[in-house]
Amino acid sequence: MSVGPNGPGYPQGSQQPNMQSMPPAPMPPASPLPASPMASDVNMGGRERPGTLTGAAVLGFVTSGFEIIGGLLWILGGSVVGDLESTFDTGTGFGNMIMILGLVSLLVGGVYIWGGVMALKCRTPVLFAATGVGIVINLVALIMSEGGAGLLSLVLGAVTLLLLALPASRKF
Repeated sequence: MSVGPNGPGYPQGSQQPNMQSMPPAPMPPASPLPASPMASDVNMGGRERPGTLTGAAVLGFVTSGFEIIGGLLWILGGSVVGDLESTFDTGTGFGNMIMILGLVSLLVGGVYIWGGVMALKCRTPVLFAATGVGIVINLVALIMSEGGAGLLSLVLGAVTLLLLALPASRKF
């Protein structure tokens, strides 16, 4: 075995003395990879919705359920009262007022849903108006029933209005 300058088993010299070595081919310039986004660049789309606004939207959805169920019950109750009024020929029209209150409550429930969706898009006037009308309707229901009817929706409406009035929600 021959021992060369590189150690045992390597050739001692070049095997082909007439060939000239070729310079290596130049490498094309590598295009740099795009930089990954920084943590501050992830939310470049705009402002982030505050939690108070999200809470107000969720309370709007919950209140809409109570308004719709309450409206259906008011319509049913107004129908029964109207039938009793016509049976005993009292002519007070109290049943019709209760049915109108139920229809308005159904309408307010639908507007609460619309306002909740708009609040999730950071647009609060619809939910603000629905909350105001809902509070008035529930105050009327509370006075007319002389009991606890409309009290839960009244409290939920007041909390929703409070969340919409906080400075974090008003910026949007």
